[in-house]
Amino acid sequence: MRKTTTNLFLASSFFVVACITYVFFFLNTMKDSSITQRAWLEHSYSVILMTETMLGLFEGSLAEQRGYILTGDPEFAEKFNMKSQELMKTLKNLKSFTTDNAQQHQKVEILEGIAIEYITLLESRSKQYQLSNGNRTLSPEQKGYWEGLSLVENFHDRFFQVSDEFLKEEQSIMLGRFAEYNESRQQYSRNFVASLVGACVLIILSNWLILTTQKKYLLEKKASEKIDNRYSVAVKATNDGIFDWNIENKEIFLSSQIFKMCGYDLGNYEGSLLGVIPFMKGKNPLDLVHPDDKASFQSGVQMFQEGHTSEYNNIFRIKHANGYWVWIHARGAGLYHKQGTPYRLIGTHTDITATKLMEERLKMEKDAADNSSKMKMEFLSHMSHEIRTPLTTITGVAEILAKGANHLNERERLLIGTLNTSSNTLKELINDILDFSRIDSGEIKLADADVMIDDLFEQVISILSVQAIEKNIEFSIEHQNLTGLIFKGDEGRIRQILLNLGNNAIKFTEEGSVRIIPSLAFDQKDEEKSKSARMRIDVVDSGIGITESDLGMIFDQFHQVDSTVSKKYKGTGLGLPICKKLAEAMGGEIEVTSVVGRGSTFSLILPIEVIDFGEALNSEPKEKPANNLQKESTTSSEKNILLVEDYAGNVVVIGYMLEDLGYKYDVAQNGKEALEKARQNAYDAILMDIQMPVMDGLTAAKLIRQHEETKGNDTQVPIIGMTAHATYKDMEKCIEAGMNSYLSKPLNLKEFEEQLQKHVKKKVA
Repeated sequence: MRKTTTNLFLASSFFVVACITYVFFFLNTMKDSSITQRAWLEHSYSVILMTETMLGLFEGSLAEQRGYILTGDPEFAEKFNMKSQELMKTLKNLKSFTTDNAQQHQKVEILEGIAIEYITLLESRSKQYQLSNGNRTLSPEQKGYWEGLSLVENFHDRFFQVSDEFLKEEQSIMLGRFAEYNESRQQYSRNFVASLVGACVLIILSNWLILTTQKKYLLEKKASEKIDNRYSVAVKATNDGIFDWNIENKEIFLSSQIFKMCGYDLGNYEGSLLGVIPFMKGKNPLDLVHPDDKASFQSGVQMFQEGHTSEYNNIFRIKHANGYWVWIHARGAGLYHKQGTPYRLIGTHTDITATKLMEERLKMEKDAADNSSKMKMEFLSHMSHEIRTPLTTITGVAEILAKGANHLNERERLLIGTLNTSSNTLKELINDILDFSRIDSGEIKLADADVMIDDLFEQVISILSVQAIEKNIEFSIEHQNLTGLIFKGDEGRIRQILLNLGNNAIKFTEEGSVRIIPSLAFDQKDEEKSKSARMRIDVVDSGIGITESDLGMIFDQFHQVDSTVSKKYKGTGLGLPICKKLAEAMGGEIEVTSVVGRGSTFSLILPIEVIDFGEALNSEPKEKPANNLQKESTTSSEKNILLVEDYAGNVVVIGYMLEDLGYKYDVAQNGKEALEKARQNAYDAILMDIQMPVMDGLTAAKLIRQHEETKGNDTQVPIIGMTAHATYKDMEKCIEAGMNSYLSKPLNLKEFEEQLQKHVKKKVA
C-alpha cells in the first residue's frame, strides 16, 4: 500500500511535475506571444490614431486658411501655420510607424508629398491675398488665385482618397491582428483547461494558476481599454461620430458625437435599430434626414447591403434640434462573409456643413463673376451699336466721296483720304476691342470647314502686298511645297492671324523684306497614312526687332514695346494678344524669336487634319470676285430693294450706295413699316436694321416669314440683316429669325455689293 501510495505519489508527483512543466512552458510561450500580438495591436491603434489626427489637421489648415481669406484676421493665419507644422510633424511620426509595412509606408510618403504641395499652395494663396491688401475682388493679374481653388480641391480629394485607402488597409491589418489575438486567447483557454484537468489533484495550485491567469487577463483587458480610450479621444479630437452596425442581427452602436452633431445631448447607444427611437425620446432618425436626400440615403445603404459597392460613402442632411440643416458625410468599411456579402459596417459621421457653406459661397461668387462678365459684354455690344451706327454714315460718306474724288483738287482729296483713313482706323479699333472681349469671355466660336491653302494665301497676298508696295519693301509667300493642301480649320480666323502678323511685320520694317514661310510635319512617319499634322507658318521680317526684355510682354493687352515705338507706329496693342488667344483656341500656339536691328520671326503653329493634297491643283480656276461684281452691277437696275433703317444719316449713305450700284429702293423707318410694305409690294431683297423703335428687325423678319408661309409663297424674299452689335450671338439671332445673311456696321462697300449680288441673283434665278 505504502509502495502503491509511494508509486502513486511518485506517479502523481511525476504527473504534477509534468503538468507544472507543461503549464510553465505554455504560459511563458503564450505570454510572449500575447505581449507581441498586443504590441502590434497597440501599434495599429496608434497608426489609426495618428491618421485621424492628421486628417483633422489637414481639414483644420484649410479651414484656418479660408477663415483668413474670408475675414483677414491674422489669428487664422497663425493657426494655419501652426496646424500646417503639426500636420507635417504627424506625417513624419506616421512614416516612422509604418516602416514595418512597405505598402503603407509608401502611401504615407505619397501623403507627405501631397501635404507639402498642398501647404505650399495654401501659403501662396495667402500671399496673393496679402498682396491684394485684403480686397476680395482680385485684379486680373491675380486671377490665378481663383483658379487655385480647383487645385486646392484636387489636393484635398487626392489626400483624402489616399488617406481612406491607408485607413482601410490599416483597419484590415488591425482586424487581422485582433483576430489572431483572439485566437491566441482561445488557444490559451483550451490549453489552460486541459492543464487544470491534468492537475486536478492539485486544486490549490490550479486555483493559483487560474488567479494568475485572470490577473494577466485583467491587465491585458485594461491595456486594451487604454487603447480604446485613446482611439475615442482621437475620434473626439476630429469631431467625428462612430457607428458600428451588425447587419445580420440589426444591432448598432452609435457614439455620443453622432447625436451631438444634431444638437441632442445623449450618450453612446448600443442596441437594436428600433431601440434608437425610444433612446431619442420617440424621434425616428430616418425622419430627420432631409426629404431631398432620403432616397439617396436609403439607396446608398441598400447598395452596400446588397454588395454592389465595396465601401459605404454617403452625403446627406440631418435636421438639427434647433431647426437648421447639418451636412453629414458618412463613410465606412465592411466585414464580409466568404461569399462576399457584408455582415458588419463600421464607419464615421463627419460634419461638413462649413465646407458646404463655403462651396455655396464660392458658387455665388463665381455666378457673380460670370454675371459681371456677361454685363461687360452686353455693355460693349451696346456701345458697339451706338458707335457703329453713326460710324456707318461716316465711313459710307468717306467711301462715296473717295470714289468721286477725281475732279477735286489735291487739298480736298487729302481731306477725304484723311477722313477715310481715320474712319477705317476707328472701325478696326472697335473690331479689335470686341474681338478681344469675345475671346476673353469664351464667346468665340470656331468653324470646322475645308480650307484650301492656295486660296488662303492668295487672299493674304492680295491685302498685304499693297501695304508692302506702299512702303517699298519686298513681300512674298513661299508656299510651293504646300500647293494643293486642303485641311480642316477656321479659314477666317487663320487669315485674321496671318494678316495681323503680316501687318505688324510690314509696319515695323523700313527696308528689306517680309516673308511668309509655311511648312508641314506629320505626326506619323508614314505621311501617306497619316491625317494628323502640325502646320507651321513663319512670318519673317527684317525690321527693327524686339529686345529680350520686351519679348515676354508683347502678348500683353494694350502693350507695345516702348513709348517711342508706340508714338511712331501707333496701334492699340490688341493685335498680338488676339492672335495668341485665337491660336490657343484652335489648339495651337505662337512662338517668337527676334534680334534687335535684324528682324523678328513670328511662328503660328496649328494642329490640323489633312483632307487632301491634290484637289486644289486639279480644280478649275475661280472667277475673280471683282469681275463678278462688275458683271452683275450692270444688270441690277431693275431690282427693287426695301431699306429698313431708322437712322437718317445711314438712310442717306446706304441709299446713295444702292443708287450707285443701280438699285431702286424704298425706305421703312421701323419694323412695323417694313412689315406693311413687304405685304403690299414685291421686293428683290430687304436690308433690315436690327435695333429700331416701334418694332425691331428680328421681330419684323419673323413676321415676314410667317406672312410668306400663310400666303403659300414658293420663294422667300432675301432678308439681309444689318447689325451694329456684330457679336456671334446677335448674328445667330439674325439667322434664327429667318434672315438669309447679315452685314456688320459700319458697312464695307465691297461686302455690301457682294451680299446684294449673291442674294438678289439667287432670288431671280
